[in-house]
Amino acid sequence: MNKKLENVVAVPVSSAAAHEAAYHGVPLTTLEDAEQVSLLLDQADQYDEAANAALKGIRAEPQQPELPRLRQALKSVKKVLLLAESQDIVPRLCASLPVFIDGSTWEEPAEALDDLFLGDAEIWRRPASGVANPRGGENPYMSPDGCNIVDVRFYEGMKLFGEDAQYKQIAQEIQQIEGVVAHGLLLGVADAVVVADPKQGVRVLEPKAAAAPSSS
Repeated sequence: MNKKLENVVAVPVSSAAAHEAAYHGVPLTTLEDAEQVSLLLDQADQYDEAANAALKGIRAEPQQPELPRLRQALKSVKKVLLLAESQDIVPRLCASLPVFIDGSTWEEPAEALDDLFLGDAEIWRRPASGVANPRGGENPYMSPDGCNIVDVRFYEGMKLFGEDAQYKQIAQEIQQIEGVVAHGLLLGVADAVVVADPKQGVRVLEPKAAAAPSSS
């Protein structure tokens, strides 16, 4: 039996979510008009349960991430429920870290990121589609609000100064760089994580010792 959602208004944090919600007849509003968001649902690209830390925005397909919009929503949400696949639950975050930077002066913050992670990672400007060179090729991605995305591609897991630094320290170092708008390292935001596991079925993780939420 098909049941309709009642008394639910969605605040989409991506254009894809807005399209899907509208297609299924879910009423929409904006972050500016919503006084508070009761529940935020989003998929984590990787999740470290012990640290309650997630990576978001790794993939460019089916669409580029919209991290500044997500960050804005996190400031007014009551509860966050992340979705993840079992292979993405890891003991240490190790995938590339997307960083949104001001597209008008992208080279300076990109160079600062390169200096920060020297010896630990490579910095690649993300292309609009496909694979390109470290500068983003002939068609680098530019977000609707004028940002480029640079991916911090770690060699051996997420490190800082050659060490497995605390995620909070990594986030703080990135946020101090002028021109950085947002990044995909989410700290202490998940109230629960629903994991799809082909062997165990669906299971729910409830972080016990959450890191302090990252506001940038």
